[in-house]
Amino acid sequence: MKTNLIESLIDSADVSTFREFLAFTCSRGKGLYLRNDIIQILRDFCRREEKPDEFLESSSISRFIRKVQVLFPCEDHLVVMRRQEVARYRFFLIRNDGGYIEEITLSDFLDLQNSFVFLETGREKHPDIDFGPFYRSGPSIRDRRSIGNGIKFLSRYLSSQLFSNPGEWNQAFFEFIKRGRTGGKALMINDSIIGTFEVLIEKLEKALDHLSAAAEETPYDQVQAALAREGFEAGWGDTAGRARETMQMLLDLAQEPSDELLERFVSRVPIPLILRVAIISPHGWFGQTNTLGKPDTGGQVIYILDQVRVLERYLRGLIRSAGLDLEPKIIVLTRLLPEAGDTTCDQRLEKIFNTDNSWILRVPFRDRNQNMKKEWVSRFQIWPYLERFAEESIHELTGAFQGDPDLIIGNYSDGNLVSSHLADHFGAIQCTIAHALEKPKYHLSDVYWQAKESDYNFSIQFTSDILSMNKSDFIITSTLQEIVGTEETMGQYESYQFFTMPGLYQAVSGVNIFDPKFNVISPGVDQDLYFPYFEEGKRTLNTRKRLDQFLFREVSDDIFGELEDPDKRPLFSMARFDKIKNITGLIEAFGMSRKLQETCNLFFAAGSIHLENATDREERAEIEKAGELIERYGLSGRIRWLPSINKLDTGEVYRIVADRGGMFVQPALFEAFGLTILEAMVSGLPTFAPRFGGPLEIIEHGVNGFLMDTSEPGNIAAALEAFVDDCSENSGHWQEISEAGIRRVHESFNWDRYSEKLVNLAKLYGFWRHTVSNRGREALDAYCELINHFLIRERAEKLER
Repeated sequence: MKTNLIESLIDSADVSTFREFLAFTCSRGKGLYLRNDIIQILRDFCRREEKPDEFLESSSISRFIRKVQVLFPCEDHLVVMRRQEVARYRFFLIRNDGGYIEEITLSDFLDLQNSFVFLETGREKHPDIDFGPFYRSGPSIRDRRSIGNGIKFLSRYLSSQLFSNPGEWNQAFFEFIKRGRTGGKALMINDSIIGTFEVLIEKLEKALDHLSAAAEETPYDQVQAALAREGFEAGWGDTAGRARETMQMLLDLAQEPSDELLERFVSRVPIPLILRVAIISPHGWFGQTNTLGKPDTGGQVIYILDQVRVLERYLRGLIRSAGLDLEPKIIVLTRLLPEAGDTTCDQRLEKIFNTDNSWILRVPFRDRNQNMKKEWVSRFQIWPYLERFAEESIHELTGAFQGDPDLIIGNYSDGNLVSSHLADHFGAIQCTIAHALEKPKYHLSDVYWQAKESDYNFSIQFTSDILSMNKSDFIITSTLQEIVGTEETMGQYESYQFFTMPGLYQAVSGVNIFDPKFNVISPGVDQDLYFPYFEEGKRTLNTRKRLDQFLFREVSDDIFGELEDPDKRPLFSMARFDKIKNITGLIEAFGMSRKLQETCNLFFAAGSIHLENATDREERAEIEKAGELIERYGLSGRIRWLPSINKLDTGEVYRIVADRGGMFVQPALFEAFGLTILEAMVSGLPTFAPRFGGPLEIIEHGVNGFLMDTSEPGNIAAALEAFVDDCSENSGHWQEISEAGIRRVHESFNWDRYSEKLVNLAKLYGFWRHTVSNRGREALDAYCELINHFLIRERAEKLER
């Protein structure tokens, strides 16, 4: 039924103006507009009508429009998708003259969006993907403030179940503890002696009496014989005192459960035992030297290698504190590249620097005839090889671990798809880390997927994303915005909640961000590599001299530009030559600004300067554009274009730039998180980053860094010019921002805390998986296999034909 909703959405005084705005929008011609386009239309309307600034900022029309995410015409109506709040939407048909507004359903909206595209394609509607039914029986977050803190929600839910249904849940808890084994030997309890939860409680009280007689620091093996007779095995602690604390926690949980106590107990005991960890990252050039800056290779490599070093150390300490003499092992599974150039990517097995038992294991891609694929393949084109890669990796991982992995961590769309296959085979706990989701990065990449399919294969990638999101036991993001966005804008994961790929399928429930599997854990930085520039005792003079020469004076076929005045303030950036990283936008911003050219030199490390070395179309286009911009603005003498910098040198490069009062600029059009931002800040560099994405949760604008609108080069130039002016007027301004940035990283971004949280998540979600969520898992797995067979495997196979 059609109802006039206009009065409930727009103030009566603004209704006539709203109708004028609708007419103005329709006059712009047919188009499918997203939020930034829609706000620009509103700005243009206000400019034409000479509306005051207050109207643009605070009128009821502005309040309505700023939450509109999608708008497009349909006959004599406009179709509108408006975000009411996080993950809550309303859909409207608005007559062009504003005569009425009719609210429509999600299904209606997706059908109309399809129809809009079908006018161009002439294809018929395809089926729906709907994961909604699989989540209806489980606990769901109701308070949006709890999104991203799933472990806390789950702990509260489980502790409440232990309290309200003690019989059922205590037995489930007991059965879970019984699962603990290593090398065929039981951990914590011998179920031939302790056969029920009631017996366990009775025995715990006797064990506590026995342990109370021993000194706290007494090694556990000195009291183990007496406890073993009561049915207690190793795993309670390395000392009598620690074992007593652990047993008391379990006793307290049985008598008065709480979420805090449950988290502490699960994080403390070696069940599930996280001893063997597989980290999956197939695409790019995964190596430790000479790989950064190569196509598809950047922050994720740094993230994983730093993650591995600290995680190994944390696991070893955790296992030792449980009283077990076991050695953790971490394997990063990636692709073997026979044509590896000057990298180690052709080595099957490579020890990870500064670890005791962590390795890079490389498995080749093979074609359908089992021939090894020797050359690098873009992350957008690797889909035909991943299932065979996963199958071969099963045997490789089993051999390397001498057993099955306990935890599998996927990275990016391809790594998460492989981890889903591996987790199914091994029955391991599965963690998903997206790093960056392509769907929200590329403009209208779902609706117009067919136009981009030959280059990007988005149909496979987006389907793989929703499959691994739903298969995973838990999902880690670096920031909350990756999940839920901001008050007015959609989050990356939220964008998978519903969408349409015309001619393929409609996802009416692709992912449920209210499911407690989502958790925010921000990464840290390697403090041995990245530390403030003024900590002179930790710096090496020879390294500083070598890199100073490289940055400012070295002449080489791989470096563009000789500086007229090397003493100007350096502007430094470092990223791959991808369009989304927007290095060319920074070059143009510098070229547009006479003030920046007079006071600064621009340095950027972005891979090869040679077009013939580019390995994909996008990199080639950006290299060409960079050269054209340098020539157009006459930047010779004021710019240095450097090759990619070895990870082990990047910390000192940041510090050298800081020595000279420089700044770090991350000009990306969108940044999911930004490890380089943390690295630069902790090194002491005032840092500029996009206000789109994760940097909003790293930088407090004007306090410990700066957020920019990077959508236009002029905006980047204006932000940098303002800082240069402020430094001229206040000699201490650079120092204030520098010190605040260092404090921010030290206080909030720490790999040790990351590792503790990651392992706690694996253990608690492991408990959840084996006691509760398995009950409905068979149906979910069957549904995912259908999607995998008909929408991923079949389309991937066609790429090889």
